[in-house]
Amino acid sequence: MTLPTWPIATYMPIQDGFAPIQRMREPISTDMEGGNTRQRSRPGDNVGTLTQTLWITNAEHDTLVAWIKDTLGNGTGRFTMNVWLGTGYVSKTCQFVKGGAGVRYAWLSTTEVAVTMTLRVYGV
Repeated sequence: MTLPTWPIATYMPIQDGFAPIQRMREPISTDMEGGNTRQRSRPGDNVGTLTQTLWITNAEHDTLVAWIKDTLGNGTGRFTMNVWLGTGYVSKTCQFVKGGAGVRYAWLSTTEVAVTMTLRVYGV
């Protein structure tokens, strides 16, 4: 089954609203009786997280909101998107952390909207 693609053709995260990708998940920690802590990797350690803010137009905002609601089932589905990995944009499978509820919108003017999202990025 083919995953849906990000609906906005041109976008670039703003520099102040970008957090570099966290390339692995926190390890599983177990406190032992002797005071030591045992740490081990989690299954699926090829999953990273990325927080970014995009500036988009009102028309792109309407398209994005409808796409998140209808195509992704309120933001719970996976999709493909070009994400910045430090040296360039790479097409990756992504998913919103907390679904569509984790996407925040802030109107910058009558024509622009800032969209802040945290993505789960697979295969990093």
